[in-house]
This record gives sequence, structure tokens and C-alpha cells, in this order.
Amino acid sequence: MQRSSLSILWHSLTAAAGIVLLAGSARAQTAPQSVTLNAGWNAVWLEVEPTDANGNRLAPQAVFNNPSIQVIATPQPLAGTAEYFGSDPTQAGTFNQDGWQQWKSSDPAGTNNLPLIFGNRPYLIQVATGASPIVLTLSGRTRFFRPTWTPDRFNLVGFGLNGTPSFDAFFGPSGTTHPVARIFRLNSATGNWEHVIGSNTLVADQAYWIYCAGPSSYMGPVAVDFTAAVSGSLNFAGPGDTVPVGTGVDAIQLDLSAITFTNLSNAPAAPLFNLVTPDPHPGTLVLYAVKPTSSDLAYARGDQIGASPASSPVSPAIGALSTGTLTIGATRNWSSGQAGRTNTYRLATGVGASFWLPVSASLNDLHYPTDPTPVTPAASMKGLWVGEIVIDSSTSIVEDGAPLRPSAAKTPARILLHFDGTKTRLLSQVTIMQTKTADPAVPPVPVLVVDAARIPFFEGIKERNGKRVGMRLEAVTYDMPRLMDATSQAALLADPAYPGLTADGLAAFLVSRSTRPPSLAETYRLSLDLAGAPGAGQTLTTYPGTLVLDPFHRSNPFRHAYHHDHSNGPAITREMEIHFDPSQSIGDHLSGGYKETIKGLIQSNLVLTGRVEFQRISPVDALQGAQ
Repeated sequence: MQRSSLSILWHSLTAAAGIVLLAGSARAQTAPQSVTLNAGWNAVWLEVEPTDANGNRLAPQAVFNNPSIQVIATPQPLAGTAEYFGSDPTQAGTFNQDGWQQWKSSDPAGTNNLPLIFGNRPYLIQVATGASPIVLTLSGRTRFFRPTWTPDRFNLVGFGLNGTPSFDAFFGPSGTTHPVARIFRLNSATGNWEHVIGSNTLVADQAYWIYCAGPSSYMGPVAVDFTAAVSGSLNFAGPGDTVPVGTGVDAIQLDLSAITFTNLSNAPAAPLFNLVTPDPHPGTLVLYAVKPTSSDLAYARGDQIGASPASSPVSPAIGALSTGTLTIGATRNWSSGQAGRTNTYRLATGVGASFWLPVSASLNDLHYPTDPTPVTPAASMKGLWVGEIVIDSSTSIVEDGAPLRPSAAKTPARILLHFDGTKTRLLSQVTIMQTKTADPAVPPVPVLVVDAARIPFFEGIKERNGKRVGMRLEAVTYDMPRLMDATSQAALLADPAYPGLTADGLAAFLVSRSTRPPSLAETYRLSLDLAGAPGAGQTLTTYPGTLVLDPFHRSNPFRHAYHHDHSNGPAITREMEIHFDPSQSIGDHLSGGYKETIKGLIQSNLVLTGRVEFQRISPVDALQGAQ
């Protein structure tokens, strides 16, 4: 049986579509940090972000709960960690200015303005005179972190360390950007900041005033980077792009990602991984070192990463002033359940610095919520839904009566829906971004942008070539209709060549034309309202006559830019129905039947039927720029 022209159109449209799916979100994992406080002033660098059992950030008195602790201060989040109030840090008392937040155990005047403790931040902490040393063992969330330097200022910064490197060894590779002669450390006994000596050793969990001469991205003698490092974790998402690694009985399907190490020092570097906090389901997410084989375009599996911290996953070691890449392969040893898996590793670069590195993976390329409980209330349906339609039958155009017949091949198509709790909208594209923030202490808020003009007001959620970019999702099979209102088509309605033309008569006017009116505006809707709502047993349909491709629409399949006989096409109207199954067993997942009726493409109506599967990839209930 011949396939209908619409099936061919669907194949051409879906072949041109591109979509980037959200990676599975990392579940919150915690790791320990031990902090020692002495009597007097202490400069602490807190790597972990302390949380309670529910994952909520904690107040200062809950984290530093020893009664001998009197004052806690940290630079204001919007001011960063740089010192703006003098060229030389000399006293701990400089915190008592507008650029700092503070908490005092005794605060009769009500001046406390430090509500919560955040990770990867410096804190100046005063312990009562004569108090014994305080050892605090903390536990909190972790993220991969590299310092953000304010140029030409002193920055209050600390580092995770591998061993006890000297200041000369640690900052020497930075050249003149971070001169050791302009680094200060706090003397707890006197409360004064003192110049360090190059041969002195850095101490983990301590913060130092470090001068930054000009722009800098320095993170230690060995720089580390990987895709979306700005997110704070290495995320493998789903298994859709696994590749075979090894041969014969040793072959295994692994998901691959790469970490790049640039050794700025004069000594070789051999990075080490230590698995600190495995996922609560032990052994389900396992990482291996992977290397290309020399004989062909294939990969060989190496040792398991993190199983033995004494072994280096990068072999041979990275030479001085050179770059090496570690390819990591992830295997998923679980087969059911929506929740992903997250292991927390400690990555030691081998020359001075070490970093927390959460690594996560899921069973699907779509973003799963942390709560796998099936959802049914209308409020729980809010958010962005990505669907996959599979057409398996269509109207026959060669048989009398045009019966529905199984198609020779199943035709897939992407569909995007958004539900705000009241209104369901069909989208042809959306970009996932987040609000801008000047400091990780004020977390960004995710947004869904459908109007390209609003993209500059937000920032991306992943890093590409050093820039933050959004994640654009497209469903080109469902291009939006042209805006035909009086405002959008004002130039056409005012064109003296078409006297008496009104907005109500635009559709009929375009059908009567054989050539495109020069003043016809190429403005299209950003979303299309649908009747109904997503959910078990629910129905979604287009409103009659709303999903239309006019004769000069940019997606009209009969138009041809270089053929004078095909400057226009027929007006095509699409009517869509989605009937969700009454029983939906998986949370944030919907399935149902799909039917579409196309009018105007051929003499009779074309009917397509099939199945559709939806996955909610974002719970954001508002669209930026929707009409």
C-alpha cells in the first residue's frame, strides 16, 4: 500500500527536528567535613553545605552549635568573596561593614543578618577566649566547585587539598596572577592577618585573603573541566547513547563522558578518585576508566574508578605543562524504578588540590522527579511535557471509501505540551533556562522561555565553550499558525493595494491569492491553546480551526522557494485528539491514544492514529512570553 503524502511530510519534518533532553537530576548526597576552631578568630572555608534530614539548609546556630562560638561572619552573597574596603587585609574586625553578613550568639540589638549557612563559602568565626579547641564534624551537600575570582581585589578563598602543598608549590603555576607575597592568613591568637611565607603549607578547611591580579580562573596546579561542570556534578543522564566497550565475553555497554585535566605545574600529575558516599543502592552505578584501542575505532575497559583510591585512573600520569583526558564509562546495574543513582567521589588532582564530584545517572534521558509516586491531581500535572507520537495507521488514498489501514512503517513525531494548572498549550519550541544570580548562595530559579526576545533576560543551565546556554526543545511537526489579528497584520490591512481588507477576511483573502502579498507579516504564534488537560482518563483536543497552515505559511508542504508554480499551497487545517489511558501507573508519565484529522491536504480528509507517550521534564508552571 502506498503511504499518504502526510506520512511523507511527517518523515521529512521529524528528520529535521532537533531536541536536547534534560539529564536525570542528581539526588542529594552528603559528605563529611571536619572543622577545627581555636580560641579567638578563625578563617574557615566550608566545602559542604550543611542540611537537615529533609535536605533543608541550616541556620548558623544549628551548624556551629558549640556555646563557645560567639560570632560568625561572611561576605554578602552579592558582594562575593572579595574585599572591597581596603588594599590590605589586616584585622578580622573588618567584617563589621555593609558588605558582610553576621550572626552573634548574643544579639540584643537584633542586628543578625546571616540566616543560613551555605557551602563553598568563607566564614570568620570567633570563639571565646580561653576555650578549648572545638572539632566540628559536619555533613552536607556537595558540588564540584571552582573559585570565582574578582580581579584586582583580595578574595577570601579556601581550597580542598590533596596532601600539604606549600604556597609556592600551589600558587607558583599561576604566575603573577596570585603572587604569594600578597596572600594573608589569620593568626587565631592575635586576630590579625599576616603575610604567608612561600614555604609554609596550606591547610584544608581554612580561608585566606588571596590577591587576584587581573582576570583569573585558577583552581590549583591542575585545572579540571567537563561538560556542564558549572552545574556542580557529572551527569550521565539516560542510557540512550551507550556504546560497546571491550570484546567477546568482556564486552559491556557503557555510557561515556570525559574529564579534562590541564597540568600547569612542573611535576607530573596522576588524578585519583575515592568513592566517599555511594548511592543508597550500593553497586548500582559503577564507573570504569575507558581507553581507545590502538588497533581500531573501539574502546577497552580499564579499572573500576573509586574502588581503590590508591590507584590512579589516569595512566600514564599527565606530564608537566600538558593536558590529559580521562574517559569514564558508567554502567547501570538496576533495571526498574524512576529514581536515578548518585555516587559522590573525592577527586584528587595529584598536585595539591582536590574536589568533590557528584556523579549521577538515570534509566531515561528525560528528567525524572525525585519522588516516583504516581501523580493524579490536576495541580500535579503542571509543567512541561515532552511526548513521542508513533503513527501506525492512516487513511488509504488508493482505496474507495478511504479506510484506515496499518502503515507500512511506524512514523514517530515529537510533541510539546505545557500545563499551568488551568490552561494547556501546544508548543513548537521552548528553551529551558534559569534566572540570573550573582552568587550560588542565592540559587537561580528555572524558567521556560518561548519568546526568543526574552532569552537575554535569563541565563543558560549548561556550559558550552565557556558560555552558559539554555536547552532548546523543538517539535517542528507542530509549527504554530500565523498571527492574523489586526495588530500583527497592520501593514497588510493598511496596504492601499488591498482596499477594504479586514482581519476577519484575511484567511479567505490568502486562499484567493496566487502570489504572496509583500506586506504579509511573517509573525507566528508562540503557543496554541488546547481544550482539556493532561491526566489519567482526560482528553486534549485542538479548538476547531485554530491549528492552520495558511497558503503562504512557512511550513506549508506545497510551497517551493524556487518554483514559480508552487509559490503557495492549500490552506491546511489540523485537528488533534489525545485520549489519555484511564490508568497511569508511573508518576510524571502519561500514555494514551492519538488521532489527527487533516483537512485540505487532499480531496478527502486524512486521518492518522497511533499512540503517544509523555514524560514531564520540568514542573515549572509558567511560560515566559506565551500569548
